[in-house]
Amino acid sequence: MRCLTRAALGAAAVVCASVWHASASRAQAAASGGVLAAFDLRGRAARQVTLPHALREISGLAVTDDGRVLAHDDERGVIYELDYRRGAIVKAFSLGAPPIHGDFEGIAVAGPRIFLMTSTGLLYETREGRDGASVPYVRYDTGLGALCELEGLAYEPADRTLVIPCKRPHTRALVGMVTLFRWSVEQRRPAASRVSIGLAAIVSGTGTRGFAPSAVERDPRSGHYVVVAGPERAVAEVTRDGALVAARLLPRGLHRQPEGITFVGDSVVLISDEGGDRRGTLTWYSHVR
Repeated sequence: MRCLTRAALGAAAVVCASVWHASASRAQAAASGGVLAAFDLRGRAARQVTLPHALREISGLAVTDDGRVLAHDDERGVIYELDYRRGAIVKAFSLGAPPIHGDFEGIAVAGPRIFLMTSTGLLYETREGRDGASVPYVRYDTGLGALCELEGLAYEPADRTLVIPCKRPHTRALVGMVTLFRWSVEQRRPAASRVSIGLAAIVSGTGTRGFAPSAVERDPRSGHYVVVAGPERAVAEVTRDGALVAARLLPRGLHRQPEGITFVGDSVVLISDEGGDRRGTLTWYSHVR
């Protein structure tokens, strides 16, 4: 067990993380299949739509329990419902009036609860509002921003935690690893366990020099985590206990800067890309087996 001490963690001053490393046997078992193998991510059958100007800097994606797609940009606390087939905004509601500002890097849905997170580990909890509404919210400081620059957010129903990837470590203990923290939505503090995968194993599958996560989502079929690395335009799939299932590149012709991922049921995976000086895009891949 490794413990990381940071004064910024407040009451949870010591995070004792049970780091789960994949053994060779678990990695071999996981390699027999996975969600990435079920979608043609080479782009031959992918569909892509251009998003409205309001989502030029689209960041995170999430899906509600009834199958609707939510998104946000990376500067304002505004949540959008999207028709992903058309790339159209169905409605939008904001956290506060005017909307709060921040470097928002992830969204997750846990039943009626919606969470937005910043790169510094500030977590905002709210509920869905009607179109044009301003909704109340509660803010928590996860304390994890002292350990990493954070990017991406997903909900794990098995233990009611939020999964939070470390994009850039601020502490030497996390260098050379791809780390997924957990934060308990019930206890409102970092969970005792995290997922940790060796960086070398991932880059050997992608051929990239690094792997800086920009998004994560839980596959509803397998329970695996699919992690997107925006700068490298790459994706990795890992099990809950840290076994690497697969790692591969995304089509560069389709993905300029992937910043979000989510699953619509078990048949569609969506990836959002910031537009930079152009408009953002939403690419969807259908299940092929």
